[in-house]
Amino acid sequence: MKFSCIMTTFNDGAIMRQSILSILNQTFADFELLIVDDGSGADTRAILAEFDDPRLRVLRQANDGLSSARNRGLHHATGDYICFLDADDVRAPWAFAQAARTIEETGAELILVRGAYSGERTALEPFFDEIHALGFEAEREATGSADLAMRKAWAISCEPQSANKFIARAVIERGKLRFPNDHFFEDILFHAMTVAHARSIELIDSCNYTYFQRQLHRQTTGSNGMIRFDIIGTARVTLQLFQEHADFGNARQRGALMLSVLRLLKWCEDHISVYHRFAFRVALRETFRGINPLYFILPENTPDPRRERDVLTRYAREIMA
Repeated sequence: MKFSCIMTTFNDGAIMRQSILSILNQTFADFELLIVDDGSGADTRAILAEFDDPRLRVLRQANDGLSSARNRGLHHATGDYICFLDADDVRAPWAFAQAARTIEETGAELILVRGAYSGERTALEPFFDEIHALGFEAEREATGSADLAMRKAWAISCEPQSANKFIARAVIERGKLRFPNDHFFEDILFHAMTVAHARSIELIDSCNYTYFQRQLHRQTTGSNGMIRFDIIGTARVTLQLFQEHADFGNARQRGALMLSVLRLLKWCEDHISVYHRFAFRVALRETFRGINPLYFILPENTPDPRRERDVLTRYAREIMA
């Protein structure tokens, strides 16, 4: 079994050393690290030149954005399973070995893992997916079963973050999965369709990676400007594509996806510039008029690990009012 880890960089500079080393120092030996340099300057190219390891390949392209860079990595990946890591985050040294054990024991096509979060105060905290894993385990213990439909409902409710999954090549090829190159907030679409196309899923309940919120390292989607309008288009495409998949008939999975989409939409609207909020709401209302009404019917057992169902359903009603 071989893993392909895809990392992209655009002028990350020295901060990416620890990210690269966290992969090269894995206890599991059979992997490749593909770093897609999305048009970085001399400082970042110099950092990449420091590494002389046959497991590391650098792919260079003119600056074309995160989705394009990840898609290029997917095109060149040769591993049986594929994962992602941002150039300022790290994986635990046991991450690949842990995933490999789970795959050997279960044969799962999709492995979802938990992570740790380090904010501006640097203290490590559980990342969002810990509560999803706990909720899944609690339901499995209470019901004594965990069929694929139940696993998918919980899996799609996980944080749509690229680092929290190991994906079999078969899933990538079956779903023709790629990141949308014309929209930001691309992870929600890729996450939803990965879960939909997976035929077996396992959730690992131990920490596998650390996500850092860096000071003075601005995230693209952290802007309060027009870039946040991209979530409307990404949400629309995500819901439309999922509607065409057989999993749309899984009411719990459909409801969990809708809650995830609403959470992102509300977050963007809450943080967008006050000058853009009216236009954002108008665009969102027009988009929602074309959404299948079944998305707004949330079963009582829809996974809601953050207990935001009531807040998000009120938000949806406000949009449609």
